[in-house]
Amino acid sequence: MKQLIPVPVRRHLKGWLNSAKGTPLAVDLLELRRWQIARKDVGVSAAPRNEPRRLVVLPSDPWSVHQSRGDEAMIEAAVGEIRRMHPDVETYVVTATGAASADVRAMGFKPLEIWKQPFSYQAVAQELSITRPDFAVVLGADVLDGYYSPVDAARMLLVADLMAAFGAKVSVLGFSFNSRPAKALREVFRLLDPGVVLNLRDAISLRRFDEFARRRAHLVADAAFMLTPRADTAAVKQIAATIARQSEQGRKVFVFNIHPMLFKKPEPAKLRKMIELAAAAMERLSREHDASWLLLAHDYRPEIADDNCLRPLAERLKAVLGERVYHVEQTLSAGEIKAVVGLVDGVITGRMHLAIAALGQGTPVAAITYQDKFQGLFAHFGISEQLLLAPAQFLVGDSFEKFLLHFLETHEAAGDQVRQALPGVMDLSRANIAPLLGDTGIRMAPKAGGKVA
Repeated sequence: MKQLIPVPVRRHLKGWLNSAKGTPLAVDLLELRRWQIARKDVGVSAAPRNEPRRLVVLPSDPWSVHQSRGDEAMIEAAVGEIRRMHPDVETYVVTATGAASADVRAMGFKPLEIWKQPFSYQAVAQELSITRPDFAVVLGADVLDGYYSPVDAARMLLVADLMAAFGAKVSVLGFSFNSRPAKALREVFRLLDPGVVLNLRDAISLRRFDEFARRRAHLVADAAFMLTPRADTAAVKQIAATIARQSEQGRKVFVFNIHPMLFKKPEPAKLRKMIELAAAAMERLSREHDASWLLLAHDYRPEIADDNCLRPLAERLKAVLGERVYHVEQTLSAGEIKAVVGLVDGVITGRMHLAIAALGQGTPVAAITYQDKFQGLFAHFGISEQLLLAPAQFLVGDSFEKFLLHFLETHEAAGDQVRQALPGVMDLSRANIAPLLGDTGIRMAPKAGGKVA
């Protein structure tokens, strides 16, 4: 039958079916009703434990947990904070595949392979009835507004509800909420167990969420701010020596990062143009401002890996800048990356969690933003939105060169602003875990100082 349908028609039908899955009716029929069947059989019969024993972590990408350094940073930061209070707690991480489970074991955690296809709420509930988590954290990141998939967002939220139904204290770690959330998720948020604590990672996202869901939520900063940097590894020491050699010659050193996800759909022509414009601007400004560049990846998932852009950029720059450009080809952990960005003068990045790693080290950031999620992050620090550039604007004339020049000229003032605001942001980051440790008070945003022009 498949062979009888022309390829263009099959592609059109597949696209239509995928779009239909995200409609309110489809989410109701395919997710909410199946969740309700599993939910009605849940009962908490076990007595509460005096000392919590189990923590379950639900990542935003159960298929490739370890390859997303953002998820890795949030997991390690949240687990580390919980273990300060409960050092013997067993940590399980939800996975979808055997490969992801192997990565979880390598991280020192236990896999809970319940995100299999076809997805089943009843199978999830059955596994949770055996595991009986005391704590649960859900990595909302940038997926719970349905930008990538309303179905996946609904499943994450409804599984969080099931964990609460089994008696776990549940915190959805601070997530972004864009200006166009999937309408299908409104009912999902409405039906969640009150024990699922929802945290928004910036004031802009919190306002949007309140308007959309009409549900109580908390203001926090991203959980990854709590991550401890790892400066003692061989890879970091090698990179640190490279940075030191450039600094000794009087050069400022900046991390640079772009990636394929800056455009929602795969668009090779736009990526090629972005790389060309970046190379031209970095070459010119390197000479005029005595700057060196450290090309640093933050995501290693094959199809969307940062090195898909950084490798050709490095090849082009190396020919003209020589030792002034260094491409970090090692695969670094989230903690190692955080250590590296603490050694440079500034960071230009399109990855949210690379920006968070830098800001958490007091390093100024300029961002190529997408999905309007960087604005709220910058607002935590009172940093001007002049240090944000949309991908579409990147491709217009000399916009990127002017943007980069502005950052090179203002990064020192921006760094002062970041370091001034950082203690308050750290308090907001720790608020992600407060509901699990007995503190459910709503945190207020820190007062920001004057903006950097």
